[in-house]
Amino acid sequence: MKSAVVIDSTTKLSKDYVSAVDIYTVPVRVYVDGKEYRDDDALLDLIMKTLEEGKNLETSLPSPNEVESLFDELSRKYEKVYVLSVSSLLSGTYSLFSTIANNYENVVVFDSKSISIQNTYILTRMISDIESGKNIEENDIISYRDDSIFLISIFNIERLERSGRVGKVLSTISKMMHIKPILTIARTGELELIGKAIANKKVLEIMNQNVNDFLGQEDSTKFRMFAAVGKDEYKEYVYDIAQKNGWKPSFFGLGTAILAQVGTEVFGVLIGRNTK
Repeated sequence: MKSAVVIDSTTKLSKDYVSAVDIYTVPVRVYVDGKEYRDDDALLDLIMKTLEEGKNLETSLPSPNEVESLFDELSRKYEKVYVLSVSSLLSGTYSLFSTIANNYENVVVFDSKSISIQNTYILTRMISDIESGKNIEENDIISYRDDSIFLISIFNIERLERSGRVGKVLSTISKMMHIKPILTIARTGELELIGKAIANKKVLEIMNQNVNDFLGQEDSTKFRMFAAVGKDEYKEYVYDIAQKNGWKPSFFGLGTAILAQVGTEVFGVLIGRNTK
């Protein structure tokens, strides 16, 4: 059975990633001072400049017309079309995809209940199973997700507050005391605060503890590590966690839509079971 997978542009893949399954990306829309752009890697320099200058930067759902056109084309080209959406509690993308997919019997939409590099991990698991002939179902998406943990540390939450992702009380404390929140994505698909740190050393302590709790008694070599950083200087945190567990991290871009929500003072790590 010939299948394809559709993602939106917040889910990143490495340039050297090779898949026997066709993958299509729908760009979210990005607005810089009111001017609309399609989210892609070519937009990154403009986004970084906009963030540095503090200009107005917003994101919106993919174009409904573009999504409908793609689904229509793929539904005729493939026997099965799997669509992996970011968490329905963090974006309206899932609702958009589902509404349009209802017009096609062979287009199936999954709510990943996550975002960014955790979606990247889920996608790689999907692709591996599709390549082996598996028919992907909702329980598989849940299983992939449960095989991983996504940890995010934000060193300046002003832009996150503007997006409405955190409460004003946490924001006020962070500004006054320079507290750095450590977040994860709960199984419900919501952002969840799991720790707060003032010192950078404490950030690593909290992250390493959560990684250890996730691994339990299992051998760390059975897992792999994805990472994304807003600035290169944050790679030192990633390498600290990686070296403690014998991992070689694979770095992915945050994506323009993610940068618009959280800014550049952020890094995230994904620890996921390696099934190969």
